[in-house]
Amino acid sequence: MKHFTVAIIALLIPATALAAGECRQDKLKFCKDAAHVGRCLDEHKSELSDACKAKREARNAARKNTAESGHTQPGVQPLTKDDCKTAGMKWNEQSNVCG
Repeated sequence: MKHFTVAIIALLIPATALAAGECRQDKLKFCKDAAHVGRCLDEHKSELSDACKAKREARNAARKNTAESGHTQPGVQPLTKDDCKTAGMKWNEQSNVCG
């Protein structure tokens, strides 16, 4: 259900905004010289364009769903064959992955 909500939000973003970059103008307007653009955009949340707000909300929802579902985050190394055995899981020889 959560993934469905994220998909609906993403579909509501106008195609023209996607082509131009939803937050490009907001970044230039509010955060041109900011060291941390994400933090800066959060500080100006009420002033952002609707397309930028929607993109940021969809991205945050997707991150939350990923964290809640237990999927690995970028940079996390997959289990080795020995780690798989230690975790009580089965090693898939064809795919060379745990599971």
